[in-house]
This record gives sequence, structure tokens and C-alpha cells, in this order.
Amino acid sequence: MFAAADGTVVDPDAGSVLRRSGGHGAPGPALAQTAAVAPLLARAVALLRCFTQEQHTLSARELVERSGIPRSTVHRLIADLVALGMLSRTSSGRYCVGALVWELAQFSELQLRLRHAAQVHLTRLYDASGENVFLGVLTTDAPETAEAMYVGHVRGAQSAPTRAQEGKVFPLLSTAMGAALAAARTQPWRERALARMDAREVSAVAGGLDGIRRSLTACHRAGYIVQLGEGSVAVAAPIPAGDDFPDAAVEVVLSPERWDERSFAILIRDAAQAIAHELRGGRGARYPRDLTKGTAHD
Repeated sequence: MFAAADGTVVDPDAGSVLRRSGGHGAPGPALAQTAAVAPLLARAVALLRCFTQEQHTLSARELVERSGIPRSTVHRLIADLVALGMLSRTSSGRYCVGALVWELAQFSELQLRLRHAAQVHLTRLYDASGENVFLGVLTTDAPETAEAMYVGHVRGAQSAPTRAQEGKVFPLLSTAMGAALAAARTQPWRERALARMDAREVSAVAGGLDGIRRSLTACHRAGYIVQLGEGSVAVAAPIPAGDDFPDAAVEVVLSPERWDERSFAILIRDAAQAIAHELRGGRGARYPRDLTKGTAHD
């Protein structure tokens, strides 16, 4: 049992608490691309998504192996993507994401509005908690293919270890961030997202599909969700900014020994509300309460 922010008792089997095997951001199954997309475009995007923070340059052979696309097609796509500026060829003959991708990213709502509006509030949330603080978004509006992408991160020396970092993408319900993003959507949207989960992904969460449904519904009402993993606790809240902005959420990840649901539920919901207020044009956005008093790490 857990005491929720409003003083009520939350049963992990019925409330907005997900018990998941593995730590925060534990890898999930590969996502099947079921959306109706032109095959050539889908393959071009698949090549671009082969790059990661750890492998930011790849050879043509590695692109073939990672994408599963036939070699002849990969070579044709590489030539086209280099010509367009979506890929660049290094002096060693490897490939990296091109300058055009960076240029286009500067016009994204994530960059122009969301990250700018959220940064000061992420920092305040870190000052109040001393823990990992993340900002995340859905990768797409389609529930069949949506994942959780981390687009902002503030951490310090005492922050708990976590796989999540800025730029990482995780299966939708493998983190509290993704669960909060899903919970903010309509019930039909959530059902379509759940329908794509395979047995391995469902078995990683206590209570199975029914448990996930209860937790998402409770989060939709309470405004936050908790994920209890192995060696970490994560709490996340959707940012209620309205239809003019991308779906986003804020998350705190910490060690179990520092977990206090009442304190962190208040902090995370206040931060989400403050970011939403900033996005909607508020000036001097304030938290409903002063986060510098009685903070979670005092």
C-alpha cells in the first residue's frame, strides 16, 4: 500500500502504480511498424533510426545489418540521403546523421516551445528533489507505433543510475514516462496501444493487461503514475498543455530508499502544471506551492 498525494491509500494492484520487472528503462521487444507508410519512406526512416548516441557513425554494412533492409536497397538509399543532406559521409567512409536533420529539428515544437518552456521548471524540480529529472514526448500520435522519447534531462551527483538519457527512445510502457504519456490519451487510444503488446511485454508488468489498464485509468484521474522497478522508482506526470502542443510528460527517477510518494507526487504534478502554464503563454509561471520549502531531499 502507498499513501497518495491527497492522503488516500493507493493499492498497487488497483492504483496508478506499475510494478515492472527490470530497472527503469529496461529494454522491451522490438516495435513492429504496423502503420500504413510508403515502403521507400519507411525504409529511409529505418536507416536514419539505426544511429544512436553510442553508434553515431555507421558503415554501409552496419546499416544493412541493423536495418534488415537488402544491401542493394541500402546503398541506393544512402546515396539519396547523402544527396539530400540527411546523411553525411565521413573521411573514413562511414556515415552519420546529416546537417539537414539538425536544421529541420530547429523548427520542431520540441525545440521552439517545449524544451524552452520546460527548462527552468526541470531545474527547479531537480533543485527540490536532487534526483534525475526528465522531459519526454510521444514519438508519434499513432498508438500502434508510439514510443516514449526523452528530450530533456537534469541530474546531479546523487541522482540514481538509469538507462534513460536525452535522445533515448523506449517502448511505450517500459517507463513511467511512457505510461504517463499513454494515460493522458483517450481510453480508445490506450486500448489500441495495449493491443500491440506481446506476451513478453505484458508479463513484465504485475497484473498483466488488466493491471496496466487500472494503472493508466488511475493516472488519468490522479495526474501522475508510479513505476516500481528493480533498484529504482519512477514517478511521472503528463503535462496538460492542450491540443496546440505535442504530448509531453515530466518524470523523476530515484533510488527506492529515497522514495516518498506524497512528496514526489506533489512535486511532479506541480512541475507539470507549471510547464503547461508556461506553454499556454503564462508569464512568471509559478508552482502552486514553493518547492524550495520542505523539499523531498531535505
